[in-house]
Amino acid sequence: MVDKNLFLHDLAIVAIMKNEAPYLKEWLDYHLIAGVDHFYLYDNDSPDNQAEVAKPYVEAGIVDYIPAPGKAMQLKVYNDAVNRFKFQSRYMAFIDGDEFIYPKLTEIGRAHV
Repeated sequence: MVDKNLFLHDLAIVAIMKNEAPYLKEWLDYHLIAGVDHFYLYDNDSPDNQAEVAKPYVEAGIVDYIPAPGKAMQLKVYNDAVNRFKFQSRYMAFIDGDEFIYPKLTEIGRAHV
């Protein structure tokens, strides 16, 4: 378990997303079950209802939802996340919205990255 005196989160995901509304709830719920405890989601000008799907997770404090307008934003977003959030999460995974991680479990059933 994460020492809350050192980090707010144990395992966070950073992702830049565009038009992922149809799959976002499933993606978030899967990763929560897999042991992810926070998300930094960057919205790259999504015209769909992606923000609306993320809203309950934002309100629950599970997701930071950050606008990221423009072209070729992935590396800029990743650099922003490292600079802004590196002291908030013990581990940060940088993945796409169509990727699913599977943290390895230790003998006592906790996620290990």
